[in-house]
Amino acid sequence: MKTIVQIAAYIVLLVGSVVLGFLGKPTEMGLAVVAAAVALAFSDLEKFSRIKGAGFEAELREKLEAVIEKETEPQVSGEEGRLIPDVSRIDQTTRAVINALQHPEYTWRYMAGIKKDSNLKTEEVKKSLKWLLENGYAKQTQGKYGTVWNLTEEGRYLSAVIDFT
Repeated sequence: MKTIVQIAAYIVLLVGSVVLGFLGKPTEMGLAVVAAAVALAFSDLEKFSRIKGAGFEAELREKLEAVIEKETEPQVSGEEGRLIPDVSRIDQTTRAVINALQHPEYTWRYMAGIKKDSNLKTEEVKKSLKWLLENGYAKQTQGKYGTVWNLTEEGRYLSAVIDFT
């Protein structure tokens, strides 16, 4: 059902507005564009955490979840049976990358920012990020300008344990 609504909205948005434009009906064309845009927004309603009215302002849940995730304190050792990771296996390069990912101003970091804050070469950062990803301490996604990384809850817990030891 969702895909049918989206297909219909795209048809109205593209075909309907072009036809009404050729017929010289700019008001109807504008209404068709607005109606199709609203239909497309409401077809993915579960992705939004907040939608505003006439000015049409929307906020995606993913961004809100990232903020909540970053601002959640790490658990104290021993809570809920969580094991304390063996930090003796973590080299200084990986510790520097973890510290760069823990930057207080950013939830997601680009390679350039991690390199700058850790004072490491690209290959060293990539090796540490690969290890962090494989062990569930970091995750990656695509940002506006390329791949971005951040620490998972386990990664933030590991960082807290490293700082504590």
